[in-house]
Amino acid sequence: MELFGTLVLAAIVFCLLFLLFRGDSRYARMPPGPTPVPLIGNLLQLNQWAFHESFMKLKETYGPVMTVYLGPKPLVVLVGFDAVHEALVEQADAFAGRAVPPLFKQLKLDFGLGQSNGERWKQLRRFSLSTLRDFGMGRRNVEEWIQEEVKHLTEEFRKTEGAPFDPTITLSRAVSNVICSIVFGQRFDYQDKNFVDLLSLLEAHLRLLSKPIGMLYNMFPALTKLIPGPFNKMLMNVNELTTFTSAMIDKHKATLVSDSPRDYIDSFLIKMKQESNNPDTEFNYDNLNMTILDLFIAGTETTSTTLRYGWLILMKYPHIQENVQKEIDTVIGRERAPAMEDRRKMPYTDAVLHEIQRFIDLQPLNVFHKTTRDTIFRGYTIPENTVVIPMLHSVLFEKKVGNP
Repeated sequence: MELFGTLVLAAIVFCLLFLLFRGDSRYARMPPGPTPVPLIGNLLQLNQWAFHESFMKLKETYGPVMTVYLGPKPLVVLVGFDAVHEALVEQADAFAGRAVPPLFKQLKLDFGLGQSNGERWKQLRRFSLSTLRDFGMGRRNVEEWIQEEVKHLTEEFRKTEGAPFDPTITLSRAVSNVICSIVFGQRFDYQDKNFVDLLSLLEAHLRLLSKPIGMLYNMFPALTKLIPGPFNKMLMNVNELTTFTSAMIDKHKATLVSDSPRDYIDSFLIKMKQESNNPDTEFNYDNLNMTILDLFIAGTETTSTTLRYGWLILMKYPHIQENVQKEIDTVIGRERAPAMEDRRKMPYTDAVLHEIQRFIDLQPLNVFHKTTRDTIFRGYTIPENTVVIPMLHSVLFEKKVGNP
């Protein structure tokens, strides 16, 4: 009964918000879109497992710039290369905000690099790019870490002795080990219990966040109290993950040498000391813990999935695989490991890698953006803090762009 009353109240609030948006002159001039229904907005008109397919269909009716409601609030969807380029390149400052989901704020995941915004995001991004770029100056560089990990990966494959096997777990552990080398300054054995537990926990955490309940929590944050089970599990996962990262940070603090950073954590801790008297600094333990997790999530899942799909595609198109192999044999041979400097000499392989990334369409909706001010875009008014989805799928499969 209590839940029913809450839903009724939510429906009333939605109607009031909808009328408020329509009455506000800024919202009255927003892009066109399907009419939402109380409480859930346009959710019934969207494929929950493939939003990009629904947006492509809606574009046929409402054009490349449309307004869609997920719950009570409107968001703007950009479809096609021209619209996305105009927003993110030609009007980059107006669309530079990062949309942080309410659920992530409740889980305290709005720290770190991945889900932060404003000055925090700027400071952490600038530091992270500079630090990762500098690896190799007097320290072991990223390329060497990758080359070493490839040796361990190929050794694991040889253990199968030609029998069929699923590479998913092994690839994930190999890619994660590269991240470990950069962040922790060490790699783990593929069977190391702490390492395996960390990756299993990350996978479970991402799987839970991507379920429909995660979307409902973002649409209606109050549901975390009405349906607390999944939320409490998410919170427990975050606490366990930060327990692991905090332990690694403590180990680094105990052996830190200020003028000789070994990895990302050392560099961050040194920066924390340098900024200790700055009241506006974003270099603190909360941001360090979450940035470590961001690097794992962003680096591991996308890279290992791309590798798996790449193998499948090359198996399906053996003539492409053969051409790639010929170029590898010609430029690199079979007596040494590949190096980044080989890339400019291998245009065919480079093109195949880019085409694989385009074809698999790994992140069709791209990162959600947010307007930093009231913005005029193609004659429409998009109010400040409106969530904007620049649909990457529509760019990767733009029909107006010919096959190179």
